[in-house]
Amino acid sequence: MVETLFQRDIKIKRVTTLGYSAAQALNDPVRIKILEILSHVQMCAEEITKTLGSSGYKKATTTIRHHLDTLKSAGLIQATKMVEVRGAVMKYYSPTLRAFSYDMPDLEKHVKLVDDTGTKMFKILKSVLEDKKFIAAFVGKDACGQCKGDHYKEYAALEIVSAALAEAMDRKEYAELIIGKEQPKKVAIRQ
Repeated sequence: MVETLFQRDIKIKRVTTLGYSAAQALNDPVRIKILEILSHVQMCAEEITKTLGSSGYKKATTTIRHHLDTLKSAGLIQATKMVEVRGAVMKYYSPTLRAFSYDMPDLEKHVKLVDDTGTKMFKILKSVLEDKKFIAAFVGKDACGQCKGDHYKEYAALEIVSAALAEAMDRKEYAELIIGKEQPKKVAIRQ
């Protein structure tokens, strides 16, 4: 006879959609710090090395270039500018992912807000999942072998919502909400 000593249901509290290579690329605190730095201003490897050094991350420029290559291969950054400096090409990078290195906030204090926002988000997800073009894109896709659910369709819908959220966060009005005053739409570019 088997006696259950402990059992509880776990509720999913966050959703993050990352491919394998992106998850691997984020498995390094230096790379997360690089993404955080680049979310404020595009920089080249040398500037990133200097900025990291002043934050306590002493790394060689070649190491930082390796980290940039890993982030670029994972699709987490892109080269945004190339300039010629004394016969060499200097690349500047910006992130395609917004990274925050904060501890998780206590959302238990905001249960009603989470619930109300969840209701609104459900309506958005429902409209995406019921979109005729979206449905047509997944005809013939295989269902999950374990639960017969369509997790790829679920993943694609979450990626659409994530891209829409990123687009909303890129608006001038969003910056005004966060900072409380008028801000330029794009981050500053170092020359």
